[in-house]
Amino acid sequence: MKHFKKILLFLFILTLSTGLLSCKKPIDTPPTNTISTQEEFDIFLNELFLTQVQSNTITLKYSLSRPENYGIEIDEVKIGHFSPEYIKSVLSSYENYLAVLNSFNYNELSKSQQLTFDILHYFLELELSQEDLILYHDVISPTTGIQAQLPVLLAEFKINSKEDLDLYLALVESVYPYFEEVCDFQRTKSQNGLFMNESTANSIIMQCEDFIKDVDSNFLITTINNKISNLDGLTLEEISYYQEANKEIVTNSLIPAYRLLIDTLSQLKSTGNNTKGLYYYEHGKDFYEYLIAYNTNSSKSPNEMIKMIETSIDESISKMGNILSEDPSVYEKIVGLSFELTDPTEIITYLQESILLDFPPISEVNYSVEYLPDSLQDHLSPAMYLVPAIDNYTDNVIYINPKYDLTDIFPTIAHEGYPGHLYQSVYFRSLNPPPIRNLLDFGGYVEGWATYVEYYSYYLAGFDENVADFIVANMETNMGIYCRLDLGIHYEGWMVSDAHNYLDSLGINDKDLTLALYETIVEEPGIYPQYGIGYLEIIELKDKAKSKLGDKFVLKDFHKFILDMGPAPFPIIEDRLDQEIKLLLSKTD
Repeated sequence: MKHFKKILLFLFILTLSTGLLSCKKPIDTPPTNTISTQEEFDIFLNELFLTQVQSNTITLKYSLSRPENYGIEIDEVKIGHFSPEYIKSVLSSYENYLAVLNSFNYNELSKSQQLTFDILHYFLELELSQEDLILYHDVISPTTGIQAQLPVLLAEFKINSKEDLDLYLALVESVYPYFEEVCDFQRTKSQNGLFMNESTANSIIMQCEDFIKDVDSNFLITTINNKISNLDGLTLEEISYYQEANKEIVTNSLIPAYRLLIDTLSQLKSTGNNTKGLYYYEHGKDFYEYLIAYNTNSSKSPNEMIKMIETSIDESISKMGNILSEDPSVYEKIVGLSFELTDPTEIITYLQESILLDFPPISEVNYSVEYLPDSLQDHLSPAMYLVPAIDNYTDNVIYINPKYDLTDIFPTIAHEGYPGHLYQSVYFRSLNPPPIRNLLDFGGYVEGWATYVEYYSYYLAGFDENVADFIVANMETNMGIYCRLDLGIHYEGWMVSDAHNYLDSLGINDKDLTLALYETIVEEPGIYPQYGIGYLEIIELKDKAKSKLGDKFVLKDFHKFILDMGPAPFPIIEDRLDQEIKLLLSKTD
């Protein structure tokens, strides 16, 4: 059984690592007796969006390419905040939002508004459920932490004018005070016995050291200075000034911020005594229940998820066995398997055309494929997709990590590009949904979809159907195992010996592999289920539609339904699917 560590990082709008959106001002209860309920609701959503999109400058600039068109003037440049007091203020604002939301007469809203109401209500209630668990959150982690994502986000910052340059420089300067808050938060966690274990701290320290080790050739200096050189309208003197200013701000502000984080983690790392899962913290199991619900967007309990995962693993293993029984040559074909297409751009071009049989078309978009710099390659995923601005969703960027073997990048491009993140993001934005929906984080839907279409891509790669079936079943098995380990470690308190016994029961008797998996899952709780449970929820929805509709089921129509829904909790999607099935069946009776 092939093992791989593959957490494909989907760079969503940067808020807090927990998905909390910061509050700029409270939203008043909407006026009454002047306009219709539907108009009031739209006003509320717009005010909520304007408040949240200005929570920090990265959120603003990555959400809107032209904030001025939304009446927004940038009066304060900041990365954001991260402190217990700040998170409490965010949750307090959520209580206010929920109260306003509940003041609307649901039956007077349009169907599309009811969908947004349900999604927002679900999101706010879930966030408020973890009010007593603030110190269990964190904004730094080896793969998905702010310290890992920030260099890429800064490198891709849109610079189209001198004003953008001034904004960028001020933003970089704001990193240091933000990291000061992050470090204070780590000290508070340490004082409360909640600091990360030493191995995790060392991973983050090493990552930060790699990023800052070559000060003069730091990739943000070279990348941004190249943008400055190519910016229209600058004089030679201005180019020289801004390039020197960029070098100075990276050298004297950004790099010291990373050094501050290194020093803080180095001082605290011996205080992290829990080398096992969240289960072993006082309220860790409670936090994991919140975290798994937040990450997967599933309403299933952890025990229901375990049952779902184990059933999937059993079925996938059985399927692989049946395939080999019927066609023993499949194993030999897989051993020497290679993809015909290995160039990312050629793969995207091919997939754009080949997916049209089972997926609705989208308008033509611009995209670029970039490669991660050397200083980031050891610590980031095989590929990443940067979500485009709401008002400029035709410009897209996929990052490739050349450290990984690019000969089998075909399914990774499907995951990140077509019909994965890029395709899904562009499709949803083209529907012109309420802007607030683009700020809500539903990673289970997003990563579940990307995993689903990644597996689908094996059927487009030119392999025999039996070979594709076997590969997908193997992928499902692997992902299921990772998810089962995640729940076992963080919810049931599995130790390394328990993980080994579990893997051994599946015929995987490799203690080094067990330890590597265990440590990875301890570092990033709830990450694998975001992919695996999200995928299984989509499969469950598809199976339900096929069962109810019979020969009326059309795969392309199902995909369109999921895409039209957009990122949302799965119970809400299932409710709308039931309505669609009922309507379709009533029309054909």
